[in-house]
Amino acid sequence: MPSRTTRSRTKQNVKPEVSNSPTIASLVPKLEVNDDVVDTVVEEDIKQVPKKQQRKKKAPSAEEADVKPLVASKKPKKEAKDIKEEMLQQSAVAAQVLKAAGSSLKWLGVHVSAAGGIEQAVYNARQMGCRSFALFLKNQRQWASKPLEDSAVEKFKNALQECDFPVERIVPHSSYLFNLGSPDKDILEKTRNAMLDEVQRCERLGIKLYNFHSGSTTNKCTVEECLTTVAETINLTLKKTRGVTLLIETMSRQGNTVGGHFEELRSIIDQVEDKSRIGVCLDTCHIFAAGYDIRSETVYEETMSEFERIVGFKYLKAVHLNDSKGALGSHLDRHENIGKGLIAKAGFSFLMNDPRFNRLPMILETPEGSYTDEMILLHSLEDRK
Repeated sequence: MPSRTTRSRTKQNVKPEVSNSPTIASLVPKLEVNDDVVDTVVEEDIKQVPKKQQRKKKAPSAEEADVKPLVASKKPKKEAKDIKEEMLQQSAVAAQVLKAAGSSLKWLGVHVSAAGGIEQAVYNARQMGCRSFALFLKNQRQWASKPLEDSAVEKFKNALQECDFPVERIVPHSSYLFNLGSPDKDILEKTRNAMLDEVQRCERLGIKLYNFHSGSTTNKCTVEECLTTVAETINLTLKKTRGVTLLIETMSRQGNTVGGHFEELRSIIDQVEDKSRIGVCLDTCHIFAAGYDIRSETVYEETMSEFERIVGFKYLKAVHLNDSKGALGSHLDRHENIGKGLIAKAGFSFLMNDPRFNRLPMILETPEGSYTDEMILLHSLEDRK
């Protein structure tokens, strides 16, 4: 799960195979790669000023106009086509990331911002050299949102085509507000309506995967009752949609949340009617906080064997890559930058060299500021001899 302070802002050892990712040359034929990694382009540079803030601005007084006639003047806004051209120009940073990735089958990416239009998420991802990405489909802190317009759908699909970005590697994240297993009828109804809306947006955009948190008992029902309600919510959503696989995210067992034990994930899956459209998104910080260790080869294999035995790798469809500020089994959902937390580089080295994680969206949700450096670091952990 992306941290609340960062997500809203942005925001294999097998025989080498040829990656189907677009080459940097195909996007920017004459781009020269700088050996020094430069700073990530900050998304705020392309955000538009919200309309509400524009309305609040007061017009200058006559005196202000006389003294400072330029106050009333405004710089011409950039046209959408100009913004797209800028975003399509691959930065040296993106070139560095893609160079580090090479023929890797680990599809790394980050949770990107869709500020300024949902199509901007595609341009933001490509500019950072992402080979997968996550985003919010609408405001994640509001139940209701204006309908997705046909023009937005067209722009999004055009962006995918322009950037040659595989839609199968995009994993939207659900709203923070959802509780699929809520014992409160009002919250449950709101969750089901809003979740259906988001999955239907995926349908229209052509997106194939959708990630969510299962929810919480809120200490008002049993875990078993909560898991059953979660499965019922999933079944209702699947019956009203097509072509989108729903991914249950592994949780940290913080508070009264469910989904932190592999057995709880299995229980939900067992109660889902259409098992061809249900999967799991494994969050490294969450499983570590829940008590599953991955810091040495022995315990890493024990954890992955347990996941295979209880859940099954056939259900693994995506990964959230996060180091952990909290200790093993602490239940603290506190993300840290790769290599700076208590999982450390070793744990991620095992994962980056595990062929069971090939060809999966692997998305960073770490504290903002060094996403591209972290992708380069992760690729450096791969042993491609």
